[in-house]
Amino acid sequence: MSAASPSKIPVQSRTQSAYSFQWNTFRIVRPEEDRATFQNRTGLDPIDLAGQTVLDAGCGMGRYLRVVAEAGAVAVGMDLSRAVEAARDQTREYPGVSVVQGDLLRLPFADGSFDQIYSLGVLDHTPDPRRAFLGLAKLLRPGGRIAIWVYPREKPRLETIINIHRAISRRLPLGVLVPFSRLMAPVGGLKRRLMASPNRLVSKAGVALNLLTIGVSMHPDPEVRVCDTLDWYAPRYLSRHTPEEVRGWFEEAGLVDIIDLSTQQNFFHAGQGNGVNFAGRRREG
Repeated sequence: MSAASPSKIPVQSRTQSAYSFQWNTFRIVRPEEDRATFQNRTGLDPIDLAGQTVLDAGCGMGRYLRVVAEAGAVAVGMDLSRAVEAARDQTREYPGVSVVQGDLLRLPFADGSFDQIYSLGVLDHTPDPRRAFLGLAKLLRPGGRIAIWVYPREKPRLETIINIHRAISRRLPLGVLVPFSRLMAPVGGLKRRLMASPNRLVSKAGVALNLLTIGVSMHPDPEVRVCDTLDWYAPRYLSRHTPEEVRGWFEEAGLVDIIDLSTQQNFFHAGQGNGVNFAGRRREG
């Protein structure tokens, strides 16, 4: 499949408005969880980042930028939306952080600019995740490393449920989706309790409820549940991918030392979903 030319990139106004609202409304910082999730999904320890030039491709409100800055990196956060306003506020105390507004399909950086790049739960919200990834890979310096996390392709029956839900939700105004996400937060808590039950029938009931309400977050913090549920239902684009497909992107980009990070996950709390999570390096020289 050939990548779309710049003139054919779909309008992303829905993405911009959804994430501008989300990250300027839910400025959720959970330092311990953010550090654990960052390390989990990038495979990087703080010692790996000191003195490195790092790009957060799709930084949202800057929670992972804070982790990178604390490790002593020179960090650049980029986001399509006005989430950059929240990111600047969240990282104001770190002089090594810069935040820019930009499009992953029209990258404003020179090739070979970064030692480390990560994009966690962002490429799958673009019109062309493969093209966005290949563009990011070009920004790596020789020996540089990139890590990405995207939603996994589900079984056909679950994919059908997701597609039906989102065919409706992505057309609804945020003024409807925000109260809906708040209304569904207790459902996420109920799913969490049912699925954790030692009673097999109760646990199965939780699984069934989760299948019917797949986009409703089960995060232990109710406010995060609202934010995560909105994150699922609001964006126009939410693609799901297979490990083979994503590994193919890395190979197409000529990257080496490709690793599947999903095989070594240590979740910070129950209910954090698995994703397709790979890292790889640009060849030296």
